[in-house]
Amino acid sequence: MKPIIGVTMTTNNGQYCINEAYVKSIIQAGGIPVNIPFGVESDVDQLLDGIDGLLLTGGVDVHPHFFDEEPHIKIGHIMLERDEVELMLTEAALKKTLPIFGICRGIQLLNVALGGTLYQDINSQYEQTPILHQQNARRREASHFIEITKGSQLHEIVGKEKIAVNSFHHQALKKVPEIFEITAKSSDGIIEAIEMKDYPYCVAVQWHPEEMAIAEDEHAKNLFKSFIDACKSKVENGVGVIQS
Repeated sequence: MKPIIGVTMTTNNGQYCINEAYVKSIIQAGGIPVNIPFGVESDVDQLLDGIDGLLLTGGVDVHPHFFDEEPHIKIGHIMLERDEVELMLTEAALKKTLPIFGICRGIQLLNVALGGTLYQDINSQYEQTPILHQQNARRREASHFIEITKGSQLHEIVGKEKIAVNSFHHQALKKVPEIFEITAKSSDGIIEAIEMKDYPYCVAVQWHPEEMAIAEDEHAKNLFKSFIDACKSKVENGVGVIQS
């Protein structure tokens, strides 16, 4: 039986929308995607009972009030209702030990959900001059390298200590809670991946592997396969619930 993957969305001019690469990458890896709308906060537990994994997708900036900061002059578009439902989904998914995969905004949302902070704009706030993280190349093409921590879950997934990734972000992780292990950085020190310690599967990356996976990049495909395999394990064997 294929696992059901809950996928977060955004809205544009009154319409729900999601880049098709997320959907295609899940299907390609053997999962069944189901999109999650806003306004389901009161039904989060029931919703999560019907899925086997949670994909936190990319998109608009995370509201800085969720990490106790005022908005920086360079902050981009924010969407409070999206933040609220995704923070609730993340908290509930963690209690149920559902597999979680975060992409771009997803890594940032996950970090904030556990008490971390963000650079609201790396080009004006980061301590050193960053490399280009909003590439001009096509979305499926890699633009810079990342260094991966040997022995990490991410290292096991991709099988290398250095890979090339694509990049479309101006925010990045700043303070990272101790519950996470930082598992990859770019050459300028920007955090590119984290994973949760002592948790079945909670991996998040700053780049967009969904775009590269449908272009047949093996590292990106392996990331989605690892996520879907973890969700399959949940279907076949079940997972325990962490008591709060």
